[in-house]
Amino acid sequence: MSERPARPGAATALFGALALGAVVAVAIAWSSIHKTPGLEGWLTGIFAGLFLGLMVAGAGAWAVMLLAPRPARRAAEQEPATYQPDDELGRVLAELEVARLDTQRRINAGAVWRIPLCILGAVLLWLATQFGDDPADVGDLLMFMGAGAFGGYFWAASALSQAYRRLYKERVLPRLAAGFGALAWRPAQPPLEEFRRHRLFPDWDACEAEDEIFGDYRGMPLSIIELKLTKGSGKNERTVFHGLAAAVSLPRGLRGTTVVVPDRGMFGNLAERLRGGPCQPVRLEDPAFEKAYEVYGSDQVSARALLTPAFMERFLAFAGAGHFGAPAALVQDNRLLMALGNMGGSDLFEPPSYRKPAAGREALTRLHEDIASVLKAADAVIDLDQAARLQPRA
Repeated sequence: MSERPARPGAATALFGALALGAVVAVAIAWSSIHKTPGLEGWLTGIFAGLFLGLMVAGAGAWAVMLLAPRPARRAAEQEPATYQPDDELGRVLAELEVARLDTQRRINAGAVWRIPLCILGAVLLWLATQFGDDPADVGDLLMFMGAGAFGGYFWAASALSQAYRRLYKERVLPRLAAGFGALAWRPAQPPLEEFRRHRLFPDWDACEAEDEIFGDYRGMPLSIIELKLTKGSGKNERTVFHGLAAAVSLPRGLRGTTVVVPDRGMFGNLAERLRGGPCQPVRLEDPAFEKAYEVYGSDQVSARALLTPAFMERFLAFAGAGHFGAPAALVQDNRLLMALGNMGGSDLFEPPSYRKPAAGREALTRLHEDIASVLKAADAVIDLDQAARLQPRA
């Protein structure tokens, strides 16, 4: 592979960094003279302006040299991959590494001119405050410029980094999931209308759901979605649910719909009972379960056939084990969906940044462990029903 020459735009950006330093020097000098007419204002403005102007020009020049596209290294000079997957995944990771380097190059090329442009905008905004009753000082100027630099880099990186992130998931996660059996990955499509219709969660108005592991697992159709539901926005935003929605098709015949939700207090439970619809309260004989959960069903006989003593005991044990919050369940005919809150709170299936090698061992190991952890949740859901079916009848 031949080396590519550095792009001529770097020289233009370097000149822009020097010009930006000059603008900052003039702006500070003008502000000082405007605030303190006379010799003191002139001397303070000139020395402070030159000092900060040189700092800005030097920092800008350093940033330009750091971000400017560099000659590509020869293949023999490339660092060896830190992870040795199978041949198929290895080819995918090699292709992703090419895409990653291209993403990094394009982001850096965009940042070379976007960062100075946004810093210049911040300086002009600072200058505009000098005409008001409470002009910003030099310390504020530095904060304005820092915010401008951050905004410029975010402008350059946001869309491109998200595109690489999606590409990595689409190429790597299906192959990692296939290593666990007849499973795959796809962008999540949670049954939000079912959640709303059956009030599986408290009121929410925004949903984040990116990843779904699906296929056949232990002889049953399986779907696991990472789900985050929130209410409100900004400082008033609160998380209603963050965890897994694990659905399996049970190997037994059940009829109708059964909903099991954590007890929501006197007023919350009253609202549920007044909501109407096909599901009505189901009375159970277990006082501990009755205290912790509210159960609604369209078929009382089927709901009681599902909620055996063994089922309720294991259901209560989910929250007590400390791995999940209090679960909720929605059963429609023989399809059991359980909502298991993530006590750790961290997001799953996060690909590595475009700044890190695509074949990094740490990222691949973490993604593999994420899939294993959601399958443990599926095991718990399947075992929950199997224990109920295997319990001897009195």
